[in-house]
Amino acid sequence: MRRVVAPIAIVVVLSVLAGAVNASAVSTLTPSQVVARFRAQTGTTLAVDRRSSYPGHYAALGVPQSISNVGRYGRFTIWVVTSGDEEDVRQLLVDPHTGELGTPGAASIYWEHGTTIGGTPFWLGKKRYGSIVLWWYGSERRVDATFKRLHRALTVIGAHA
Repeated sequence: MRRVVAPIAIVVVLSVLAGAVNASAVSTLTPSQVVARFRAQTGTTLAVDRRSSYPGHYAALGVPQSISNVGRYGRFTIWVVTSGDEEDVRQLLVDPHTGELGTPGAASIYWEHGTTIGGTPFWLGKKRYGSIVLWWYGSERRVDATFKRLHRALTVIGAHA
C-alpha cells in the first residue's frame, strides 16, 4: 500500500506546484495572430507600432490615423502581451500616476482621466481580453460605437487564445 500512496502523493504535490507556477502565466497570442484575427473579424489590418512596443514583453498594434479609421474605431492601441507574464498585463492596466490597479468600472473597464499636451481633456478606457489589453481614448467616461466595434472583435480574438 505504501508503494502506491507515495507515488500518488508525489504526483499530487507536483500538480499543485505546477498550478502555482502557471498561475502567473498568461496564455499568449502572437502579434501576427492578433493582426490576422482582427482582419478576419473587421476587414481592417493592424500594424505594429515598434516605438511603443517592448520586445519580450508586449507589442503595440494600431491602425493608421485616417479619417475613416478614426470614425470607425476612435483612437486606440491594442497591446499584445507576448511574455506570458501576468505582471506585464497588470502594468498595462495600472494607473501610471499611482502605480495601483484600482477598481474597474462597468464592463471591467479601468478609466483614467488625462489632458493632452495641447490641453484637451480625454478619458482612457483600459480593458483586458486574455493576453490582449485595449487602450481606447474617448472624450467622455463612457463607451460609444467605436469602442463597441473593437470590443466585439477583441472578445472573439481573446476567447480563442
